[in-house]
Amino acid sequence: MSISILSQLLRESQSDYLCYDLGRRVQAINTTEFNAIEQQQAPYPYPVQGHACFAMVFWPQLSRSEREPFLWFLKFPLDERGLLEQAAVQEFLTSVITLLGQQVTHALSEEQEQQLQQSPYLFTPAEEKRAALHAQLGLLWQRQPSVHFEFAQTALAKPEHWQHVGVQGLHDVAARLDDLPETQQVLAEQLADYPAPLRQATAIALEHQSLPTQLSDALAAQILQLNAGEVRADLLRSLAGSVTSEAVATAVRYVLKEPSVDECVICCARLWQVFDPLCTPHVQLEQLLLAIAQQDPKIFAALITDVLRMPMLRPHILVTLQRDDLPQPIRQAWQTFVSGAAHAK
Repeated sequence: MSISILSQLLRESQSDYLCYDLGRRVQAINTTEFNAIEQQQAPYPYPVQGHACFAMVFWPQLSRSEREPFLWFLKFPLDERGLLEQAAVQEFLTSVITLLGQQVTHALSEEQEQQLQQSPYLFTPAEEKRAALHAQLGLLWQRQPSVHFEFAQTALAKPEHWQHVGVQGLHDVAARLDDLPETQQVLAEQLADYPAPLRQATAIALEHQSLPTQLSDALAAQILQLNAGEVRADLLRSLAGSVTSEAVATAVRYVLKEPSVDECVICCARLWQVFDPLCTPHVQLEQLLLAIAQQDPKIFAALITDVLRMPMLRPHILVTLQRDDLPQPIRQAWQTFVSGAAHAK
């Protein structure tokens, strides 16, 4: 029997598995959705630059213990429909089976490990995304947080020694905020005032989590008191996992009145769900298009290309761009983009 999809290989090796997107926010892709993606019945939901970047987390059936699971960080090209390119997946599977057989959870020799790492379809995620993944898995499997957890809590409350905070500690705190009401209060009161490196690192940790409503509402309210700048952009980024909140939608509407380039990028790359009318009808997609249309044409081209690749947004964007009453800045920016794309062919 030939093996043509990743989940089939894992089932044949008697492994259980989970899938997490690593391209934008670190978030689980449920098994039903991933099976549809593998079988080209659904586009990859969170593409980045024409690729699907995700983690396969797997372990031998009936034997998950305190040992670390196996992790494959995978990056596959997508076709023009947003579907996984089957030839690339098949090439990876063939190389794995040739190297390891179908028992992918057996211990690898040093030579096998080196050969596997040479695959063009494996990649190394940023440290922050690896930390977010480990924090989410630790919480899911009810494991103790890392040794950096308690110091991170202390440093967030009293940031005098913030330079020594570990990235994993911040992500462990972010993943466990539901059980940390005092830390929620600390973040609500102090996040905007942290030294820039700590504020940015904390915002990155928060963006991968669905925040407690009280915290997300408090951070969103602070955005309404700020002009464009690094602090407002970081607060906006921290809310990426809380987009269904009316308070967050209000904050996004406020930011889009006079957004910076960084805020436009954050909205497109992290808060895309805010603009999906099927998810949150509070913010109109036209507001985002107008905001990015008023940026430099190169910025518009990069951002419109990015959001058009998002399967949940693409049909709504195309409908909006065909409207007769489309605001002139959007119409002009789109025509310039289309003209440039035609000349590039």
